[in-house]
Amino acid sequence: MSSLVHRGRAAITRGEPEGPEETEAEAVHGTLIPAGTSRRRARTAADVMTRFPATVHQSASMWTAWDRLQGTRTQHLVVVDDRQRPIGVLDDRTIALEWPPGPMGARRAPVHTLLRDRLRPRVRGADDVAAVARTMLGARADAVPVVDRDGRLFGLVTLWHFADLAAGGGRQGPPGGSAARPTGEG
Repeated sequence: MSSLVHRGRAAITRGEPEGPEETEAEAVHGTLIPAGTSRRRARTAADVMTRFPATVHQSASMWTAWDRLQGTRTQHLVVVDDRQRPIGVLDDRTIALEWPPGPMGARRAPVHTLLRDRLRPRVRGADDVAAVARTMLGARADAVPVVDRDGRLFGLVTLWHFADLAAGGGRQGPPGGSAARPTGEG
C-alpha cells in the first residue's frame, strides 16, 4: 500500500519519523505541480498537416497538373506513383517557370520531368514539427509530403502550417492559407 500513498503519509502510518523540519502538510503539498505548468506532448506532422492534399500521377501532363492546381486553388501538388507514394511536390511557380514552348508542349510533357535534380524529402506523421522544419530547411523546400509506414501519401506540411503555429493558431484542421491561395481578404 505504501507504493500508492505519498511518502510522508506512508511514514506516518508506519510510525516512521519524517525528519525534523518536514510535516505531513509539507510532504503532501511539495509534490503539487503549479497550475500554470502543462505537460503537452510535442506537436507532430500529423497534427498540423493538410490531409488529402491535391495529387497528380507522375505520368500526367504538365497541363493536367496546372489544371488540377487551378481547380483546387492550391499552391502545391504532390506527384505520386501507382501505389500513392509521393515522388515529389510541385508548386504553381515551378510549373509556370518550366512551361514548355508551343501550343502542345504542356500536353505532351510528363509532370515527373519537372522533378529532376530536386531533393525529394518526406516525413512521417509521428515526426515532431521541429524535425519537419529541419527537413524542409535542409531541402530548401516549402512543402513536404507526410507518409505512412508503407511510404504512401498521408498528408502535406507547408510553410503555411508553420506560419499558423507561429501566429498561435495550432488549430486541429488545416489553416485557412495552407491549401488555398491567400486572397488578401481579412
